[in-house]
This record gives sequence, C-alpha cells and structure tokens, in this order.
Amino acid sequence: MSKIEFLKEQFVESRNFVNRLVSEIPEDLWFTIPENTDSNFSWQIGHLMMAQNFHALTVITGRNEQVYKVIPVQFNKIFNGMGSLHRSVEQNIITAKELKEQFNMVHEICLDNLSKLNDDILFDALEPIPFKHPVADTKYEALSWCFKHEMWHAAEMEEIKRTLGHPIKWLKGAE
Repeated sequence: MSKIEFLKEQFVESRNFVNRLVSEIPEDLWFTIPENTDSNFSWQIGHLMMAQNFHALTVITGRNEQVYKVIPVQFNKIFNGMGSLHRSVEQNIITAKELKEQFNMVHEICLDNLSKLNDDILFDALEPIPFKHPVADTKYEALSWCFKHEMWHAAEMEEIKRTLGHPIKWLKGAE
C-alpha cells in the first residue's frame, strides 16, 4: 500500500467516525451550545469542512475552485477557529441539511484529489500560503494532520452530543 493510499484510508476512517456522530444527533440540536462549552455541532462540522479544504487541498495542490463552487468564501472566517474564541454558528447562516451536504461534497473533492497524487510529492514543501502553516512543513505532515485533526474534533463533537442528551454509542445498536 502506498503512503497516499494509507492517508486516503485514514481520511475515510476518520470521516466514518464523524458521520456516525452526525447520524446520532438530530439536526434541530446542531445549533445548540450546551452548558459548559463554547461550541455547537454546526460549527464543528463547518470547521472540519474548512480544515479539510485547507490541509488536504490548499496547501497540497493549491486553491481548489470546485470547493468554492460548493461553499461560500466567507465560511473561511466563520469556521476558521485558529486563535478564535467564537466556536459556534447560528442557524440563520446555514441550515444543518445544507451544511451536511457541503461537508460531504468537500470530503469527496478531497478524496478525488488524493487519488490523483502519488508518494513522490509527500515530502515536498507546502504550496505557498500567506502565513506559516500551524503544524506542517511538508505535504505529508499536512495530510497526516488533517485526519488527526478530524478525530480531535470528533471527541469534542461526542461530548457536545452527550451533553445534549444523546449518549455515546461505541458499537452499532449499543445503548
């Protein structure tokens, strides 16, 4: 298995984990900020969407025009989170259904892009961006961070879900 294939597999596995969380919380709770937290489910999904675009596309092959046909450019500011204290989003910005569709479309664009790459590019420097990448110097580091970052936020999403009265379900059918 090539390193690119391994990375792609990790993207799929981490997204399957997040999709399980998405399926376990009603959309009408996506915009609720539970007590003792500063975030809601909708912000987490939007943040993961924008982060995947950044870590798996922008710094790997450059700005992807397909993504910006799917998501509004102002979402970059709303869902960024780097140094931001604002980690929630209101329902009037986007519906949960629309956000879920965009989230899935960006993921598919990322997987398609990964399929076109080979291991030769992995230790190349990142594509130019106007600031220093927060964790990566090489394309491999950015791609590797992308799925790790998704799992980190999955833990936050699990806690939001649990706090909103939807218990952790580790196995299919478990209560």
